[in-house]
Amino acid sequence: MKIAFFEVKDWEKDIILDYAQKLEADVYFDEIEENIESAKEYEILSTFIYSDLSEKILKKLPNLKMIATRSTGFDHIDLEYCSANNIAVCSVPSYGEHTVAEHAFALILALSRKIVEGAQRVQQGGFSPVGLTGFDLKDKTLAVIGIGNIGKWMVRYAKAFNMNVLGVTRSRDKKEEEKLGYTWCNLDLALKEADIVSLHLPYFPSTHHLINRDNIKNMKPGSLLINTSRGPIVETEAILWALEEGILGGAGLDVLEEEEKLDKPWGLFDKFISKDDLQELVTAHVLREKRNVIITPHNAFNTIEAVERIVQTTYENISSFLKDKPTNLVSK
Repeated sequence: MKIAFFEVKDWEKDIILDYAQKLEADVYFDEIEENIESAKEYEILSTFIYSDLSEKILKKLPNLKMIATRSTGFDHIDLEYCSANNIAVCSVPSYGEHTVAEHAFALILALSRKIVEGAQRVQQGGFSPVGLTGFDLKDKTLAVIGIGNIGKWMVRYAKAFNMNVLGVTRSRDKKEEEKLGYTWCNLDLALKEADIVSLHLPYFPSTHHLINRDNIKNMKPGSLLINTSRGPIVETEAILWALEEGILGGAGLDVLEEEEKLDKPWGLFDKFISKDDLQELVTAHVLREKRNVIITPHNAFNTIEAVERIVQTTYENISSFLKDKPTNLVSK
C-alpha cells in the first residue's frame, strides 16, 4: 500500500523520516487539504490535528483505507464517514499522560508565582519584587475535570503539593477515589469550590463549551482556569468576560478555539470567515495581551520522549494494519 505522512512539523521531522523510510512512505509538510492532489494517491495517511478530514475532504481521497492520526484526539476526523466507507482510523491513546500534566502544572505555577511577569521585569532591567506577590498551592483546592490518564497524573502532582483535589467524572469510581486521594463531585460544585480548575477531557459535541458564560460566573473569585485539552471545550469569550469581571484571577491556556488561525493574522480579513470565528479570533488576540493570561501554542505534548512515543505508536499502528491486525482503532 502507498503510505504518506502529512503535516510533519520540525519537532518530529527527523523521527518521522526514520520511520517513513522503514515503511517506504512519503513525507509532506503541508496539511492534507493543501496538497489534496498528492493525497489522492495514497491508501494510508498519517496526520496531526490540523488537517481537515471532514467528509468534504475525505470524498476526494478515493484510495484511502486507513488514517493514522498522530494524536490522542480525533475530532478532526469524520468518523461516521470513515466507518460507512471502511476507512480504519487509529489514534495514539497513550504517549505521555504525565507529559501533559507536567505542562498543566507548569502553567499553574507560572500563574501562581507570576513567573513570566517576573522574568520579563528582569529582562527589562528591573529587579524589584513589588507587585509580584503570588500564592501558595499548599491547602488550595484543585478541581480536575476528567480523571482519565492525564487527570490521574494531575491528582498525583497535586497531592505532592499538599493540595485538596476534587475530581469530576461521568461515572464515579470509589476505589479510584480512595487510591488517588481525590473527592468526587459534579461540575457545578467543582467550579464553586476550586481555587484552580484544570480541564482534562476529550472534545465531543457533548463537551463543546462545557465551560461557558453561564457557568464560569460561578467560579470562585480570583480562581485560575487551566486548559490543556481542546480549545472548544471552553467558550473563549467567557474567559475574557470572567477576567474583566474579576471572577478569574488568571488563565493558563495551551489550546484555544480557532487556534490554527492565530499564526495567520491575515485570516481576520478572509471574506469567508464567519461572524463567530471572527469574534473568537479577536477575543483570542485580546486574551494574549493580558498580564494574567499565559497562552502556549498547543505545546503540552511536546517533549523529546513524548514525540518519540507518538511516532513509534503511529508506526506500529500502520504496521499492524498492513498485517491485517489493526491496533488502537477508533473507527473501522
